[in-house]
Amino acid sequence: MWVVHEIGDAGEMTTLLARASAGDDRAWRELVDRHGGLVWGTARAYSANRVDAEDVCQATWLLLTENLGRVREPNALPGWLVTTARREALRVIKARRRESPAAMDHLLADMPDGSEGPESTVMRTVAAGRLGQAFAELSQRCQQLLRVVAVAPEASYAQVGAALGMARGSIGPKKSRCLTALRNSMTALGMPEEAAG
Repeated sequence: MWVVHEIGDAGEMTTLLARASAGDDRAWRELVDRHGGLVWGTARAYSANRVDAEDVCQATWLLLTENLGRVREPNALPGWLVTTARREALRVIKARRRESPAAMDHLLADMPDGSEGPESTVMRTVAAGRLGQAFAELSQRCQQLLRVVAVAPEASYAQVGAALGMARGSIGPKKSRCLTALRNSMTALGMPEEAAG
């Protein structure tokens, strides 16, 4: 869920961080509730699949627990979390590339398993393969933006911009261009226009 709560004042956040640092579980849960969507959205924007994004989130929260006592600017915590999640995601991407040169074997990991007939399974597999191929042809920036939009459709442009380091006003036009490029690529790969649209 992409809900980023506004922080009232630095004193409130300082107290919350101090309580969490002292082992207060309620304070920790409140930190996660306030910033969990931001961390998840950032992780998902840079991760090809849900499992990698979950690993990135876990690593980000672990790093925060290790650094709670060192936070000097409490209201800068959202920025620190975004930066940390982005760095962790890039580290995971680099590790995955060493494992798989094409780095595409995890792209379809989130596809639901259906109990459908063999014809439907084959068609779904072909369509997913073409979608994955078309998606891989997009720029890295388009891939990140479309991942965020897909996993958090309720996110505001301000939240998407914060997760990706993009100006809020550029999100809508960029998303439109990325979707058009994806649609054109899917059509070029032979997907029916109604599936590509």
